[in-house]
Amino acid sequence: MIKEPQLDDTVNKAAYWSAITLFVMVVPSIFLPLDAPEGPFTDRMMWFSSNLGAFILGWIVQMVAMLTLTAVFAATAWQVRGSHPLSAIIAGIAVLISLVAFIIPKFIAIWSIPQMVGASTSLSANVEVAEQLFQLLNPSLSFSLFTSFDYLGFWMYGVFGLVVAPALFRLSLSAKIAAIALGLFGVLFHLLFIAVLTGNIVSADVGIVFESIGALLLVSVGGMAVFLRKAIKAANSEEFASR
Repeated sequence: MIKEPQLDDTVNKAAYWSAITLFVMVVPSIFLPLDAPEGPFTDRMMWFSSNLGAFILGWIVQMVAMLTLTAVFAATAWQVRGSHPLSAIIAGIAVLISLVAFIIPKFIAIWSIPQMVGASTSLSANVEVAEQLFQLLNPSLSFSLFTSFDYLGFWMYGVFGLVVAPALFRLSLSAKIAAIALGLFGVLFHLLFIAVLTGNIVSADVGIVFESIGALLLVSVGGMAVFLRKAIKAANSEEFASR
């Protein structure tokens, strides 16, 4: 049986290296395409047929980034389980739901869209079905089936941030920075949610507004990376002293 201090150290190390991996993934994600340029359907399909490899690689990077971010957030909930067990449970459930929501569109991008492009460009018997589904899964539209799953995942991040921030704020300075970033993200995303529902933000502007608040997630990961690194050093020092 693994003792709790050992389990804490394992969780902290896994989350710390997940945070490092996430920041590494930011670099290629800037340059890899996640959708074709806006334009007529035929032009978009031609773009996909010519850039399919870069498109798939871009979404693989997104998949890795999402999984590492999930690991950091799961470890964040783990940090507050002792002082705020109910908050930790609710935060963990929110992270789990977000994981399911995010995996669906990313798997579709990696698995389904390349096959749709192949069916359309080769004029197979399923070309009509492929082209209809392709338009329903448009990653550039905030209301498409594809993007709706992503925003569901970010909504769960918002819930996670609101639930875990008060408990996290009681810890070290780096944890406080992460708590403020997560709390702000939770508040701002729910304000965005309300603005969309009430028609105060048009669908074309949703992505632009979200990008301005999405950076808060990276700030929270940076704060947690510092917190986890200090926790790992403290555990190593205690282990060394006990020898």
